[in-house]
Amino acid sequence: MKCPVDGMILVIAERKGIEIDHCPECRGVWLDRGELDKIIDRVESFDAPGSGSRRERDDQQDDDRSHSGGKNSSQRKRKSFLGDLFEMGG
Repeated sequence: MKCPVDGMILVIAERKGIEIDHCPECRGVWLDRGELDKIIDRVESFDAPGSGSRRERDDQQDDDRSHSGGKNSSQRKRKSFLGDLFEMGG
C-alpha cells in the first residue's frame, strides 16, 4: 500500500497485537478497520480502576520528581501505552 501523502510504500508493524501501517518518509500512521477500537480498548484497560487514573499517576510522578531533586535527577520517563505503541524509531 502507498502513503496517501507522499506515495512511499507503507511499512507494516505489529505492536502489541495491533497492526499499524506507517510511512518511513513523512511518519504518517494509518490503521486498518478495527485497529483504533483495539487501541481504545487497551488504553481504557490501562486506565482501569485500581491502577489509578492517568491524572492521578501524572500527579504522583510530579510529586516523585519534586522529592527526588527534579526531572534532571532521574532522566527516566515512564512510557505510556500509546507512546510505546507508536514508537517507530527514526
